[in-house]
Amino acid sequence: MLSSVDPSAGPPARVLVVEDEPTVAANLLDYLAALGHPTDIAWNGHDALAQLARRPPDVLVLDLGLPGLDGLTVLQRLRHALGLSLPVLVLTARDGLSSKEACFAAGADDYVLKPFALSEVAWRVAALHRRACGAWGSGPWRVGAVVLDRRTRSVSVRGQPVHLPPRALRLLERLMRDPGRVVGRAELEALLWPDDPPDSDALRSQVYLLRRALAQAGCDVLETVPGQGWFLRVEPEVRVC
Repeated sequence: MLSSVDPSAGPPARVLVVEDEPTVAANLLDYLAALGHPTDIAWNGHDALAQLARRPPDVLVLDLGLPGLDGLTVLQRLRHALGLSLPVLVLTARDGLSSKEACFAAGADDYVLKPFALSEVAWRVAALHRRACGAWGSGPWRVGAVVLDRRTRSVSVRGQPVHLPPRALRLLERLMRDPGRVVGRAELEALLWPDDPPDSDALRSQVYLLRRALAQAGCDVLETVPGQGWFLRVEPEVRVC
């Protein structure tokens, strides 16, 4: 069974899911709640605004295709009429650039296309909440079992030290900023080699060093998305009850 959310991944977030499709809404509610995030549902835009005005959540998960009052209008009223700055994750089947532009211009913080993996929504909710509450501001960074102490530049997995060369350490630091989010080759190459573009295998070598070091510590969580980039996979701990 799923355990409650790992406290090392950040504090639990109170989530409001705004979704009119019953199966999608129920799946999101059950999954987020199982991870320790108290979660409520609003079935339409008017209900969402009423709940937001009454008790704003930590993170809003907002479908665009709502009946009556659509998600974009909810987002605009949330930012302007209610004046709320809480993080908003948009869920939608609209993959056009104009739709994304409109959402971010209205105040969205993140954007996930349907169909989606429940785990990806959970990663993004956790990441948005960490930023909003300043969990990255001080102290060690934690993503699942991986701990990075930025003061001492040291890495450990479940208390076991993991020794990394400088570039592999910077690579890990970047991926830990956005667990679950794919970070592309161009961004990572610019980070690791700001002055001189590397040869085609240089980044691959750093990825290999990082993946091997984590795997040797029993934490095989570095994933490759062919043609796109790399990300850290963060899964709920599974315990035998």
